[in-house]
Amino acid sequence: MTDIQREQEGKFKNFLVRLTKSPLYKDRLAKYNIDSIGMDHIQTLPLTTKEDLRNAGAFGHLAVKISEIAQYHESTGTTGEPSASWFTQEDMRVGGRQLQECGVRLTADDLVLIRFPYALALPAFLMQQAAWHTGAGVVPASGRTVVTPYPRVLNLMKRLQVTVLAGLPREMELLAEAARLIGLDVFKDLPALRAICVAGELMSDKRKEYIEMLWGVPVYNMYGSTETANIAAMCEYGTMHIVEQDFCVEVLHEDGSGPVTQGERGFAAISTLSHQASPLLRYFNEDIISVEPSMCACGRTMGKLVHYGRSKDRIVIGDTILDAYDIQEAVYSLTPAPDAWKVLEHEDGLHVLLDSHDAGQWSKEDIQTRLSEKLHLPVTIQIITDATLLDRVGLLNNVPSTKPVYIQKRNKD
Repeated sequence: MTDIQREQEGKFKNFLVRLTKSPLYKDRLAKYNIDSIGMDHIQTLPLTTKEDLRNAGAFGHLAVKISEIAQYHESTGTTGEPSASWFTQEDMRVGGRQLQECGVRLTADDLVLIRFPYALALPAFLMQQAAWHTGAGVVPASGRTVVTPYPRVLNLMKRLQVTVLAGLPREMELLAEAARLIGLDVFKDLPALRAICVAGELMSDKRKEYIEMLWGVPVYNMYGSTETANIAAMCEYGTMHIVEQDFCVEVLHEDGSGPVTQGERGFAAISTLSHQASPLLRYFNEDIISVEPSMCACGRTMGKLVHYGRSKDRIVIGDTILDAYDIQEAVYSLTPAPDAWKVLEHEDGLHVLLDSHDAGQWSKEDIQTRLSEKLHLPVTIQIITDATLLDRVGLLNNVPSTKPVYIQKRNKD
């Protein structure tokens, strides 16, 4: 047994005790002798679904007194009604440590501009904790607000010599386009910038390469959720490592019946071993992932996680199964990659909307052929020249961005 496995096993016992203090789990676990249950028995315990959390309400899985709460957060409700998550001061500290596993290696000499939204969302606060733990300074330039529009954020980065930029992947693309529109050369005018940290959206390998091309610095991805905090962080070699001392990550069949073969895609079930305020047991979060052992060049031995998107975005047409990851890989392999895009599912194929300031370089026929070959489906293309996908005037005129919809499923009814 490794040191991490021993730490996991020790935390698991305390985790089960904490669960019994949560209204959601008190009755569910009453029939189990938790003293005799170890990590190797976790699959005998019940799953927790998003519907369970919604039905439980804001206080339904609170396992500590309200006097112990430091912060409350809610998911954005992307896949339905928002679900609640509570955090003690210790939870926030641990969440910051989880982000420190990232290969960016923050130091006291860093100044981190945080572009994650600060309203109810969690990543901004965890990134702030990670910065404070290392002595790094923070510029809280929240996204999706009129207070810090894109030109102002770029001005802050230049004037303050920001070294690390953190936010949603889409914000990195929008900031780069805003820089182009105002004539700011991110390579020459932002010499202090050394890295970008992203979370909160799917980021395939090709999308990572594209954002790195836009900014000329390495991009580090992190995977988690409001309900769980940060589960995995990308090292300096591009591998997403699970923070195994804090999480048990299972990869199950779609019906939750049991584990898939190691390394195959399946559905995530997350147990938050360290979370104090609102711990979760086998949280079936509707994300599609794979996990396999990793002997990484960075020295970490924790499991390698790949996130393929949410089940709601999976497209099945005939024998072809496409996850959001597969679609991203195809879209961002285009030359040039689009500034904005959207995929519409049709009965027998896909309709792809594309917007680029360099659209003149595209051949519609070539793009259609390339995407069809990569996605193994008939694809039609529409090149957008108005503000339908990207309002460039609004980008410079203090209009906050909204959460984009990249994949629109057809209504089978």
